[in-house]
Amino acid sequence: YPHKTLGSGDSIQCKWETIHNRNTSSSSLLDFTQRNAYTQGVCIPPTLSASLHIFSSDEAIQCLSSEIQQRDIRVILSGDSYMKQLYIGLADILLSKHISDDKEMKDNVQRSKILANAQYWMNKCREINATFPYVQYQCEEDCYGKKALDICSQCINSFSRNNSLGDDAVWVVGVGIHTYARVKKQVDVAIQHIQQFLDTEGEHKR
Repeated sequence: YPHKTLGSGDSIQCKWETIHNRNTSSSSLLDFTQRNAYTQGVCIPPTLSASLHIFSSDEAIQCLSSEIQQRDIRVILSGDSYMKQLYIGLADILLSKHISDDKEMKDNVQRSKILANAQYWMNKCREINATFPYVQYQCEEDCYGKKALDICSQCINSFSRNNSLGDDAVWVVGVGIHTYARVKKQVDVAIQHIQQFLDTEGEHKR
């Protein structure tokens, strides 16, 4: 879905779907993740109404599970507060529960506590269930964007080497906001730093 062109003009208008306007029989079949998505509401463009699917927690696990997919799948997130919240959101989906007790995360102290809780339960599930996906958040301090990005690359190298991560491992890194602030809001300089980081990671086939 994210990779399909939505078009422009009337074609990008969408119907706001909530659990309240779905029929009772289909609503009763929704799991935790799907029910929460439809409770908050999902805007579905008419061009995608037949193909857009809100995945369940079980489907997400199947998609990311190395054992089920019969190939090495490892996803590692790293970076700023947006990446922390992305990890926490992904943990909510895979664990089929609200790690944050459905409370808004208003500051870094609260976010870090919830992140640690998410990491604990994600690791616990992997210990007791071989089919549970390998999804981690790593290199927080080095990849937050407040330090030079070559330090982030060094942390990624070290973690990859120590955990025998192959070329198939997927790193999702978010450093833009703090890199921009670190170079005193010079857009061209920030872009240059990020491009150098991407080039370095490309050399390592990541």
